[in-house]
Amino acid sequence: MSTATRPSVLTQAVKPSRAIPILLILFVFSLVLDNGFKFMSPALADSLNLPVTTVSLQATLAGILIGIGAVVYAALADSISIRKLIIFAIILMTVGSLVGFVFQGNFSMILVGRLIQSAGLAAAETLYVIYVTKHFRGDEQKKYLGFSTAAFQLSLLIGTVGSGFIATYIGWAAFFLVALLSLLAIPVVLRTVPKEATGGGHVDVFGLFLIAVFATGLIMFMQNFNLWYLLPVVAGLALFIWHIRTHDNAVITSAFFANAQYSLMIIVVFITYSVQLGYTFLFSFLISDVYGYNLGEVALLLIPGYVAAVIVGTLTGKIAKYLSSKQAITIALVAIVVSLLIPALLVDKGVWIFVISMSLFPMAFALMYGPLVSTAIERVPVANSGIAIGFYNLTINIAVPVGIAYTATLMKLQPNLLGGITDGAQASSYGSVLLILTGVAALGLVLYRVFIVFIERQGSEVAAARKAVAD
Repeated sequence: MSTATRPSVLTQAVKPSRAIPILLILFVFSLVLDNGFKFMSPALADSLNLPVTTVSLQATLAGILIGIGAVVYAALADSISIRKLIIFAIILMTVGSLVGFVFQGNFSMILVGRLIQSAGLAAAETLYVIYVTKHFRGDEQKKYLGFSTAAFQLSLLIGTVGSGFIATYIGWAAFFLVALLSLLAIPVVLRTVPKEATGGGHVDVFGLFLIAVFATGLIMFMQNFNLWYLLPVVAGLALFIWHIRTHDNAVITSAFFANAQYSLMIIVVFITYSVQLGYTFLFSFLISDVYGYNLGEVALLLIPGYVAAVIVGTLTGKIAKYLSSKQAITIALVAIVVSLLIPALLVDKGVWIFVISMSLFPMAFALMYGPLVSTAIERVPVANSGIAIGFYNLTINIAVPVGIAYTATLMKLQPNLLGGITDGAQASSYGSVLLILTGVAALGLVLYRVFIVFIERQGSEVAAARKAVAD
């Protein structure tokens, strides 16, 4: 798959920097919508009298589509101007939202609406990054790319707080109508985003289809552990391995996985990011059921953490002057484990515990993102860095819905691992799920430390061999 990272030829005299505000606003707006629908799952479940595993499909399947859609938009940006792609994405977002709102009493149609909506939402983050890498270089490029980390955390804040209040005081379905505001951006996009001369592009449709088969099968298996769903998982993975080994124009080639550092970090990414929105998905149910808060009140508890994460995201460049990538990633992973373990053991001891936990948790992910990306692509050739980052982000977008799926299933199973530690079956069940998420995060930490030792040892051996040849 080719990537749009080369400078473009503008066909009209428009300063590239003029488009940054509207592209960044659309970036935040799209993530606000997606994160908002994930957060308001309890309201949707109550309204339609559905089990949590069924309701989670509107978050998990939409997440897969966003991940795959991001790769598709990245490929199309080589042959279709970013301006046209953005307008097309806004239309998809609007159509999907209208479908969801009109058929709000039918979960199947709500799911269809969310999938159409998500096909549009997928464009914002990817096209913003591509636009910046096309039109800016050096410190200016770093500055604009740095905005994306802060924008992601800001979208979590606005999405959870906004959707919580809308679901509580207006009605969850009204959140679909918020997407219509994106239509106001079209005139601004036409005025500020420059026309571009585009070349040939390629989308690996079959490769992306196999990824979708694998990810969807995995999520459906997580829903109820039906062994039949492992058939598409195994078939999709086997065919994908065959595809990337035999086709030079595949979405990613087997050469990427021959790079041990990249492959091992991808494993860490998948495991660690599966707990990110798994905890957020669980959080609203837990606080509502154990402490009796409505969604609007639950959303307020998340404000300190997301504000702190926005600050950490904007300061990642300065933090890098004092912490190496290994130090930053290790600190972040330890913080993630601690922020899950403490509320797991003290689940019924007070809401303040969750305020602290949900302050530390998003800050840790904000601290980890940049160093982990940098570590993953450190030994990837510059010419292939765009594809490597694309697959890295696709991995996150698959890990997140998988995490939501297995968290929802654990909530349904109501495990009891904390008998005698917490009071009440419900609190014990939620604490047990948090304890399992802690174990997943701890696995990510252990694997990272093991992998990084292997990578450093491998690097030392290569350096010693080169020195020996030179001597």
